[in-house]
Amino acid sequence: MKKTIGILTAVLFACAAAIGVMTWCYASSDAISEEAFENSTFINGVNCSGLPYEDAEGKLADDRNGGSIVMKGDSDKTLAVYRNFDFTFDISDKTASFKKDHIILAALNHYLGIPLKSSITMTIDEDNGDLKEQIEETPFIESLSSDESKDAYVDLTDPSFPIVAEVYGSKPDVDQLYHDICAAIEKGDRTFIYSDDSYHDIPDITSESEEILNYQKFCLKYLNQKIEYKLGSETFTIAPEELATLYKDDLSGDADEDAVSSYVSSLADKYDNAGMGVTFESVTSGTVSLSSGTYGWTIDREKEAEQLAGDINSHKDVSREPVWAQKGYGEYSDTIGNTYVDADLSAQKVTVIKDGKKIFQCDCVSGNEAMGYNTPTGAFYIVNRLQNLVLRGDNADGTKYESPVKYWCGFYKASHGFHDADWRSTFGGTIYKTNGSHGCINMPPSLMPEFFEKVEVGMPVMVHK
Repeated sequence: MKKTIGILTAVLFACAAAIGVMTWCYASSDAISEEAFENSTFINGVNCSGLPYEDAEGKLADDRNGGSIVMKGDSDKTLAVYRNFDFTFDISDKTASFKKDHIILAALNHYLGIPLKSSITMTIDEDNGDLKEQIEETPFIESLSSDESKDAYVDLTDPSFPIVAEVYGSKPDVDQLYHDICAAIEKGDRTFIYSDDSYHDIPDITSESEEILNYQKFCLKYLNQKIEYKLGSETFTIAPEELATLYKDDLSGDADEDAVSSYVSSLADKYDNAGMGVTFESVTSGTVSLSSGTYGWTIDREKEAEQLAGDINSHKDVSREPVWAQKGYGEYSDTIGNTYVDADLSAQKVTVIKDGKKIFQCDCVSGNEAMGYNTPTGAFYIVNRLQNLVLRGDNADGTKYESPVKYWCGFYKASHGFHDADWRSTFGGTIYKTNGSHGCINMPPSLMPEFFEKVEVGMPVMVHK
């Protein structure tokens, strides 16, 4: 018995030594570095004998793409069969190192002709086909409820900010299923087991999550603040849902200045109306629409953002108007209201309307049309009221003029306004066409003081033809 064991041991040792020698010799030979497989080489069951690596890679890809995979349920019931794949595989590194990775088997194959049979993982580089679409359209998948899970959330419409519990849906996670089927195809599996538990769509946030509990505390502490904007008849309070977006995400209770700036910009986009034109009822011409001008309201975006951020950080209730860069007359409105100056250039009349009633009217002389000194039309406003000044400018012939006036009410930049004109004896009619002003509206000296007293800085001025 001992002799037999000794003989077997000697034989095994001799075989191992022979294999070791063959392996060393093969590792030192040119054969291992040749970019082609030896005869009798089978990879993933595919005969790659004598093929250059690139050709073998194509053959392996064709074999895998030409196969199929059966999806079965827990009870071994066939749920679907997927085929007609069109994958691009990233296996060049694996084929290049195949002989070194299996060097003993490769040596036996090279010297003794023993078939080399092994496998590699067919790593998918790109899916050029419709496998995911096949999965989505599987009757079994489509038969499942399409109800998606919903995360728990804080109800910001309720002042007590309750947590609304999560909802567990039954819609399968198709993306994960597709990923796992691809992994099975890479390994060469022909069967894939589908389990409801593995692909059940579950919420990311539950009512017991620390994240949602902390957010509820934040809401209770900060989102009951009342920030009210007074915009005439459109007074409103920032809703908790909107207010929540104006805080930093770290639940510190500090205003997010970028978010606040964006919010103020949206306010300005909605409520700014300076220069956007108006439609009003002229006492001399009926309904008039003016598409340009300077009258209206404009929010100071930078200063309002600073103010709102400060209001938020104070955590105190606030009720105010926006910070205006330009204000209209009276309360905010997208109309001119019922108090304004109506300057009708066609009728050559100036009328003052206060609270919807005519309180002043007189003839005037506007810009000389023949000389190109047209009075600008549009929706403007009284920018200043001054007394005893000298108007200076250029005549058409290049000479200068100086005209002392007792009363001035500017309405357009610094160059146009209403003023008395004691150099004129008549007003109204068609004087303006050939003997008008340099663009201002000339008023009778005897009536200008009354006009001056009845208008205010900021009052709308509608200049039209």
